[in-house]
Amino acid sequence: AYDPNVPPEAVRAAGAEPVDLETLLAEADIISLHAALTGENHHLLSHKAFARMTPGVLLVNTARGELVDEGALIAALESGRVAGAALDVVEGEPIGPDHPLLRFPNVLIVPHIAAYTRETLRRMGEKVISDVERVLRGEVPDDVVNPEVIPHARALRWG
Repeated sequence: AYDPNVPPEAVRAAGAEPVDLETLLAEADIISLHAALTGENHHLLSHKAFARMTPGVLLVNTARGELVDEGALIAALESGRVAGAALDVVEGEPIGPDHPLLRFPNVLIVPHIAAYTRETLRRMGEKVISDVERVLRGEVPDDVVNPEVIPHARALRWG
């Protein structure tokens, strides 16, 4: 597994072996993207990245369309470097009926709506309540994406 933001020990604790991006691209048979889009990872999978991948690799992107350079993906599909792709995101959403990825029989594209089930909506609501309660007790909420603001968070001093 490759994640520049997670310590190797945490990756191992989750049952995966930490590797760098170059190793992942060269050795993985399946690449599955699960990341927020940032300035650093826009077009993470570029022409250069696809050229380094194992021939016949499968790609899954359920994160953000802009993580993948679609022109590079199309070229990799045409060459056979990528054997297939499963996507619920594309660069320019919503996807139009003439989108070039739709012509590939080995590409599955579905709507990016997995988060909108009754169960996930219930869990999101519970999570919001739990985090608000933590802040009101003066505690840091779980899963803070910008921890650098914590020392400046006045709300945490209410507790």
